[in-house]
Amino acid sequence: MNATKTIEINVFDFDGTITTKDTFALFLRYYAGPLGWTWRILALLPVFLGYGVRLIDRNAVKKHVINRFFRGQPISKVESKARKFAHSVIPGLIRPGALSEIEQRKKGPESLYICSASITPYLRAWGERHNIHNILATELEVVDGVCTGRIKGWNVWGPGKVRRILAEFSPRSVKINHAYGDTRGDKEMLHAAEVSHWRPFRLTADE
Repeated sequence: MNATKTIEINVFDFDGTITTKDTFALFLRYYAGPLGWTWRILALLPVFLGYGVRLIDRNAVKKHVINRFFRGQPISKVESKARKFAHSVIPGLIRPGALSEIEQRKKGPESLYICSASITPYLRAWGERHNIHNILATELEVVDGVCTGRIKGWNVWGPGKVRRILAEFSPRSVKINHAYGDTRGDKEMLHAAEVSHWRPFRLTADE
């Protein structure tokens, strides 16, 4: 492949853009169960307090959450739960307009990507059902089939989204034709695109 060729892509954020709710928070409760989720959240209260008073940033919070919920967990268990979550919970959260736009973009010459701060296991499972295989998301580090509790790479949020996109295509150059997002975490990705779509699939301004 010609290393000088510029790859053209369309990129969608997932949580809040394609869905109506934050799926990462929902998956944590789905994975751990009500009691396990409660104990883990209580243990994380000092972290949330630190974030609230700006002693740590959201990337540090994400690392603590990943560690608390997934350290020592078999990746096979995570992926099994992720498939069930993707098939039973996520479909009820999808914005119809987003799915329609995705189908239209898939017909064009550009490659279509999902770029999300959520974790990859359930995003990949959901994407496979819709013939979307380009998932750039927060990766769980796995050693010998077990989650270490660390993030592999970086949290794909804010500047991390553009960084992840550039890393995917390096050393080739990439052009983002259309980008879709809904929060501060999508700002850099939207600014990097030729055309940016801010909260495009919401029926009302308050949604």
